[in-house]
Amino acid sequence: MDQAFFLLFAAASVITALTVVLARNPVHSALALMACFLQISAIFVLLEAPLLAVIQIFVYVGAIMV
Repeated sequence: MDQAFFLLFAAASVITALTVVLARNPVHSALALMACFLQISAIFVLLEAPLLAVIQIFVYVGAIMV
């Protein structure tokens, strides 16, 4: 079950990373980057590193929202 969630989050992060690069609108690119960072923090939670997940959300996703 963990491997299925890992593959789901990994595939979603690759798709959102491609959206960051291919989006023409900068707002859409920034939203996709936030989604990509959230997917990466979910992968950190699955890897039993919750501190890294929280830091990822606070530092990177929080900085983009500001």
